[in-house]
Amino acid sequence: MSIRGLTGWQTSLADLSLILFAVVAASYRGDPAEEAVPRPEEVEQALDVALGQPMAVFRPGGDADLTRWLAAQNMDEGALATVIVRHRPGSAARAASEAAHLADEIERAGHHARLVVETSASPEILVTIAHDRTDYGTEIADTR
Repeated sequence: MSIRGLTGWQTSLADLSLILFAVVAASYRGDPAEEAVPRPEEVEQALDVALGQPMAVFRPGGDADLTRWLAAQNMDEGALATVIVRHRPGSAARAASEAAHLADEIERAGHHARLVVETSASPEILVTIAHDRTDYGTEIADTR
């Protein structure tokens, strides 16, 4: 019976593969001074825009009443109503006006509102309710 040593062509090939991997990985590493690090305000703003999973959706039109719909939703402190208005290019002013009207109606009903106005090939208006408020639960309780 003959037992070869631990060095064979497979071990040499594996070593060369690891060296090649290390060289290629090092060449793709960017210069840390050139990398753009987002400011905390930008990160916070990006988090504010992120939409959560909607629990309820309202589409205005016909005899639909947003105030009555909001009252039926039983929104708690962490819920946020988001007005989403998708418009065709060139009609941003009209879309923003419609969104502001709906947001005012939500705030008059005593709830928090967020506006999202975006360009889309298929225009639509909807209001969603989700638990994605970023300021919910951030108050520090006085324990005195």
